[in-house]
Amino acid sequence: MHNLAWPTKSHPSPLPFQKGEGKCYRIALVALLVMSAVACWGQGRWSLKPYAGLALYHYVGDEAKGCRMRPGVVAGVEACYRLTNYMSVSGAVEYVPRGSSIRPIDSYLRQDHLSVPVLLHFHPFGHHIDMTLGVAPSFGLHSVMRIGGEHYNGDELFYSHDILVPLGISYTLNNGLSFGARLSAGRKTMVRRDAIYHGEHYNLRGARMMNNELSFIIGYRLKL
Repeated sequence: MHNLAWPTKSHPSPLPFQKGEGKCYRIALVALLVMSAVACWGQGRWSLKPYAGLALYHYVGDEAKGCRMRPGVVAGVEACYRLTNYMSVSGAVEYVPRGSSIRPIDSYLRQDHLSVPVLLHFHPFGHHIDMTLGVAPSFGLHSVMRIGGEHYNGDELFYSHDILVPLGISYTLNNGLSFGARLSAGRKTMVRRDAIYHGEHYNLRGARMMNNELSFIIGYRLKL
C-alpha cells in the first residue's frame, strides 16, 4: 500500500512529467490500421451504429480504497465491417464520463474521456447474437477533483490516457435495433508516478488504480 495522499492545501497534489501517452496513440493507430487492412481484404459490407446507454464506472486496485461506484452515461457511433457470416470488425468513437466519489472524505474525481474501441465481433449463433472482444484506448478531455468544496486539476495526479480491454455481448433485432452489455477492464494504472511538486517527492511507482466499466447499450444498426 502506497498511502496515496489526496491533495489538500497543506499537502499539495503531485505534478509529475511522465512520457507514455504516445504508447496509447500507437496502440489506437495500429488497431485502426489492422481494421482497415482486414476490411480491404474482406468481401463483406459496412454498417453504422449510433448508440447510447447507462454505465457504472469504478476504480479497482490498492489505491482505490474509498472510491465508490459512479453511475453515468455512454454515447458513441460505431462503424462495422462484416467479414464473414461468423466474424466482423469494428471501430468506434465514444464519450465516457468516468469517475468516483471518495469516502470517508467528501470528495469526487471525474475524468471525461474520448474512447476509441476497436473490436472483433463473433457470430457463433447467427447474425442476431454478437460477441465482442478488443482493445479501447482512451484520451482525456477534462479531469477535475473536488475536496472539501475546492476543485483541483485531476491531470496533476492521474494520467489523461488509458487502455481498457472490452468484452461484450449484444442482440440485434431484424429491424436493426440492438441491445447489449459490455464489461471493460483497465490495463493501465491511472496514478502518476515519481513526482516532485512544491519541493516534495512522491514515489508512487507500482501504485495500482485502474478503471473498470459496466455499460448497458441500446443502438440502431444502419446498413450502408
